Amino acid sequence: MLRPSCTRISGGVHPRVRRLLFAPVVVLAVLSLAEGVARVVMRKGALVSVPEEMVRSHLQGGGADLVYDPILGWRRSQLPNWGLGVDQYGFRDADTRLEKAPGTLRGFALGDSQTFGAGIEADEAYAAVAERLLRERGHNVEIINAGLAGYRSIQALRLIQTTLPPFDPDFVVVDCQGQDSPHDEMPSQDSGIRGALQRGLFYSRLYRTARIGVEQASARLGGAEKRNLALPDLALPSPFPQRDRPGNHDLILAWGQSHDIEVFFLDYPFGDATARALLGTDDLPTGARLVATVPALRASGLPVPELFLDKNHLTAKGAAVVGGQLADVMEPWVVEQSSR
Repeated sequence: MLRPSCTRISGGVHPRVRRLLFAPVVVLAVLSLAEGVARVVMRKGALVSVPEEMVRSHLQGGGADLVYDPILGWRRSQLPNWGLGVDQYGFRDADTRLEKAPGTLRGFALGDSQTFGAGIEADEAYAAVAERLLRERGHNVEIINAGLAGYRSIQALRLIQTTLPPFDPDFVVVDCQGQDSPHDEMPSQDSGIRGALQRGLFYSRLYRTARIGVEQASARLGGAEKRNLALPDLALPSPFPQRDRPGNHDLILAWGQSHDIEVFFLDYPFGDATARALLGTDDLPTGARLVATVPALRASGLPVPELFLDKNHLTAKGAAVVGGQLADVMEPWVVEQSSR
């Protein structure tokens, strides 16, 4: 008599059925292991992409000094570059040591070319001015200039999440234009399957690693980092209206509060017919410290051409006013910290 092809064996399950049942378990275990490795390897800041058009415009205008970076969008191509006055970490006019000197309050100035001090000497940039003034007043303060052309609040957020922690900063100064964009994504809060899937992908380092891998491979097609950045749309659209999503400034302040690091926001002075601010109190989260530089620029009595090289680059005189205002706002906090 013929035996059925799917006879039961000891344990009650045919080997083929057992293999079919076992395969998903193996796949799940492999994915879980890969996710764990990705979480160890992947830095926290690499959660979303800087828009391609923003990356492309800065790479095209930045010359050979800038190359594509999957986390920041762009970065300096060679470090150190003493011809440009930047050290091995990309900080201006510094030979930065990872270890902070004992008794020193260390901070970083984050922003675009206004922070870097385009068109003026390194010791004329506002961060250097503020540091010098505070030291002249007897305070042991270090303000490291981490500005780079085009950097906005999203780059500031990612720098503080990925690059700055090993330097043990006590404070950061954020001068990142008036547009607090592009924002980091938020996962869906829907209770359904779609919401759960979006949250899973949003927090999955494996998904983000694959996404960055696609970006890097695409950026290097043809052997050039600056070309072929077109990517499939891997973004997870946020279900929230823009006004209901936390901006980068909110996330920067929350990061500072959770790490006991003070955050100072500059109002981003901008000069056309008159000096005005691109970033004001209304743009910042509750509890943020605002360094109002525009009133100080106006109070200087100097005309706009003496304060600004162009609309968003300060002259040495303008940077001296901004640096002075930053030092004045910071000093009470510095005194408080020094007395602890």
